[in-house]
Amino acid sequence: MSRLFYPIAEKIRRGEPVSVPLAAVLSAATIVQRAGMWARLRAKPVRVDAQVVSFGNITAGGTGKTPAVIERARAELAAGRRVAVITRGYASRRTREPAAVDTAQRQTNLYALLGDEPALIARKCPGAVIVKCPDRVAAARTAIEEFGCNTLILDDGFQHVRLVRDENICVIDASNPFGNGRLVPRGILRERPESIQRATHILLTHCDKAADLQHLLSQINTLNPGAPVRTTRHAPTLLWRVAGGEPIELETLREKAINAACAIAAPESFFQTLRGLGANIERELAFPDHATLPEDVLSAPGLVVVTEKDAVKLADPPENVYALSIELQDWPG
Repeated sequence: MSRLFYPIAEKIRRGEPVSVPLAAVLSAATIVQRAGMWARLRAKPVRVDAQVVSFGNITAGGTGKTPAVIERARAELAAGRRVAVITRGYASRRTREPAAVDTAQRQTNLYALLGDEPALIARKCPGAVIVKCPDRVAAARTAIEEFGCNTLILDDGFQHVRLVRDENICVIDASNPFGNGRLVPRGILRERPESIQRATHILLTHCDKAADLQHLLSQINTLNPGAPVRTTRHAPTLLWRVAGGEPIELETLREKAINAACAIAAPESFFQTLRGLGANIERELAFPDHATLPEDVLSAPGLVVVTEKDAVKLADPPENVYALSIELQDWPG
């Protein structure tokens, strides 16, 4: 996302008003979004010889599905499955053919090849294969034929309906489930809420920050009655030094003056988590989703805390830069 459009996108994500002329232009542009989804839903489905589990959402970014993908990949690996995570690799180097990485082998500069979220998945799921390709069917075939994978996890796969899946998990941010109710770019919805009827399971994230969780659960039950619903929160687990990987306890943040910086879709959630850990945030710096943090931000004096998604993009981070590790946790625990 360009820095020019970023302030407008943030207004839309937070449900703030925009000018009438701009609203009209953005609303007109939703025709493209609707036409694209209409075409995808009519594509001939393809089944492959593997278990296929999809994680996706109906909103543009910020649901926190990456920890869910990591959790499931780890569980499948622990069960002895040969796992591939299939991704589009947003903001990474473009490749027409599937680009695959076996994380059992040491790799460098994964961010440039795969993108930030897949690079983070690779770091936290040793033993998994990461396959990047816009064509999820081609990626699935590469994972099966070249790496012998029998479990495929689609990262951000809810709208990529061509590949038949055994589980179709829709991830919804309970703190901002449907935005202003409009399709992108006028709103944050990729599809209408009714589309969660395609989901086999619903995963609610950020339930600890939901304004009215019971109302949302009722809405979901109306839209997709009988679908299993899991309620979760994003729980901080530790800090680690980005330069060397050494972990330190979260207690280190209590009453500590820090600089917090991130380039994610919902920065306020990250800052709120740090404040909840007792940190004294002197500067909150938010940049467009998937951007690389500027060097002057990282070289600030004192402790600098970033997200893990930001950390995997840093080639030579200063010693005072730490990443906050997040895991999915059931809510209430």
